Amino acid sequence: MEKIYSPSFFYSALKVYATDIFKRSFSVVEVNGENNIPKGESVIFAPNHQNALIDAMAILATTPSKVIFLARADLFKKPTIAKALRALRIMPAYRIRDGIQNLKKNNDSFDQSVDTLLHKEFLCLMAEGGQDPHRRLRPLVKGMFRIAFSTQEQLPEKDFVKIVPVGIDYGNYDHTGHHLIVNYGKPITIEDYWKDYQENAPVTQNRLRDELYSRMSELMMDVQSEKYYDTFYASSYLFNKEMLDELGLDDNETNRLIVRKKIVSLLSKIEEENESELATLDDLCQKWNASHKDVAFSAKVREDGCSFDFLLLLNIIYMVVFSPFLIYSLIFNGWPFALTKHLTKGTRGTGFEFSFVFGLATLGFPVIYLIYTLIAAFIYPHWPFLLAFFCSLPVSFYFFIRYRWRWSYVKERFANITKPDIVSSIKSELRRLFKKD
Repeated sequence: MEKIYSPSFFYSALKVYATDIFKRSFSVVEVNGENNIPKGESVIFAPNHQNALIDAMAILATTPSKVIFLARADLFKKPTIAKALRALRIMPAYRIRDGIQNLKKNNDSFDQSVDTLLHKEFLCLMAEGGQDPHRRLRPLVKGMFRIAFSTQEQLPEKDFVKIVPVGIDYGNYDHTGHHLIVNYGKPITIEDYWKDYQENAPVTQNRLRDELYSRMSELMMDVQSEKYYDTFYASSYLFNKEMLDELGLDDNETNRLIVRKKIVSLLSKIEEENESELATLDDLCQKWNASHKDVAFSAKVREDGCSFDFLLLLNIIYMVVFSPFLIYSLIFNGWPFALTKHLTKGTRGTGFEFSFVFGLATLGFPVIYLIYTLIAAFIYPHWPFLLAFFCSLPVSFYFFIRYRWRWSYVKERFANITKPDIVSSIKSELRRLFKKD
C-alpha cells in the first residue's frame, strides 16, 4: 500500500484549489506564529476542535506543506468515502463508541502516524478527541502523547518530536463571511520530557498533557463557565470595541480576540470570587441573546450605531445599484445554493454545517458550472465567450455571498434603530463590574 505521506499530484492540486476557496469563505483570515512551525522536523499540530473538517482545513490552508490527519472512524464506513479520505491524507481513529472490538484497528493508524513523523512529515491530531460547538477547551485525550513518545523511541538521539499547540477562532461556525484566526504557539519539545518519561511514563504523559492544555487555552477563546457561558460570550463581543480602545490596541481580529479573552477572564474571576455580582449582567445578556442568534455579527453591527447614518445609506445604495448582478447570480447560483442549504439543514448548530456546505460547494459547484458552459456551447459556440461565461459563474457566486452578508447587515442596522437599546445597559454594567474589580 502507498504510504499515507507519499507525494501525489492529485493531493497537491486539490490542496491549492481547496485552500483558495476556503480562504475566500471568510471575511478575513489572520494567521499568527507561523515562525513557530519547525522545519524539517517531526511535528504534531494540536488544534482545538470545534468545527469538524473545517478545523482540519484551517491547518491545511495555513501551513507550507502537506499535513496528515486522523479523523473519526465512522466517516470511513463506506469504502468509496474511505478511499477518498485516504487520498486526502486522512486516517481513521476509532473510539469506544465505535465498538470495543474496533479499537485494535487503531494500531494501523497508530503505526502510520509514527511512520509519518519518522519521515519528518506534518501530523495533525485533534487533542480533545471529539468536538464541542462551544468555545471552550475540553480535556485532552492520551492518543497524541502515545504517538509522540513512541516516535521518539525510534528517532536518532539528537532528534526530538515537536508538538505545536494551535488555537483556532471563528466568527461563526456555520456561515461564510466571518473572520478566521489561526494562532500557532511555540512548540513543546519531547526532549524536555524524555528523561522523565523513561523513568515514569504515565506521570510524564500527564505533565505533558497539562502543559499542552495550558498552551492551547492561551491561543483560543476558552469560556469555561457552564452557568454563564452565554453571558460571558455575549459580553466579550458587546464590550469589545470599548476595551480595545481603552487598551490602545489596533483594530484587527487578532487583537479583538485578545480583548475577548481578557473580558472573559475578568468575568470568570468575578464568578469565582463574588458570583452574586453577575446577576444583573446575566439578566441583561439573556434578554439580548434571546433576540440575537449570531452574537458576533450582531455585536459587530451594533458598533456602527443605532441611527440612520451615511454608512447605512451607502450600503442601501450599493444594494440597489448592484441588484442586476444579484439577479444574474441568482439565476445560476440560486438553486444550487438553496439545495446545498437544504441538504445540510440537519447539521445546523452541530458544528458540522460549514463542513458539509464547504464540501458540497467545493466539489459540486464546478460540475454545475461545467454543465452550464456545455449548454451554452450549443447556443453560442465561441470560446472567448464560453471562457468568460465559465469564469463569471464563481465570481457571481462570491458576489452573491457578499451581497447576502450586506443584506443581513442592513436588516440588523434597521433592527437596532427600532429595538430598545439593551446594549448600553450591558456596557454600563460591565464598566461597573470591571471598575469594582
